[in-house]
Amino acid sequence: MTFQQTLDLAELEADIAFERYLAAFEADEHPAFLDSLTTQAQLAQDRYSTLADKEPAH
Repeated sequence: MTFQQTLDLAELEADIAFERYLAAFEADEHPAFLDSLTTQAQLAQDRYSTLADKEPAH
């Protein structure tokens, strides 16, 4: 997998995690479930941000 593919995958995972959180929030899910989804979304965003800040090695 290339660096760009890895970055694209991390971005997609972050987007999906955020969308899952929004859907659960709109459905008025249990606060503990929302907390779990918040954590997952933050971790996915952190992974993407870390990769986006790195320069690929050439």
